[in-house]
Amino acid sequence: MLSLVDENGDAVGAGVLGLLLSNGGTVCDDDFTDNSADAICKEMGYFGQMSWSSGDNWAIQAGLEITLDNVVCSSGDWSSCSFAFVHNCGHGEDVFLQCEGVGESILVS
Repeated sequence: MLSLVDENGDAVGAGVLGLLLSNGGTVCDDDFTDNSADAICKEMGYFGQMSWSSGDNWAIQAGLEITLDNVVCSSGDWSSCSFAFVHNCGHGEDVFLQCEGVGESILVS
């Protein structure tokens, strides 16, 4: 399940930069590109990505596991992506993502 949350762990919607979570843990930026960002936003029901960055920006990150790494996508479609459930990352590599679209945040399993 992919989702975006704010610094309090609350879901955010389109146009808001949020911490990207996968199954309740953070996503590492190793191999992450604009294609990865587009594919994830589209998989969550948005039009695509507006921006993404990485860093250890919020206190809540320290209490979360890193659950996804090496998200490599050959296009902006999730079916083109490969990824790993094991990581070699620190929270300074956590992905923050802003998706383009309308409406509320949606959770995708």
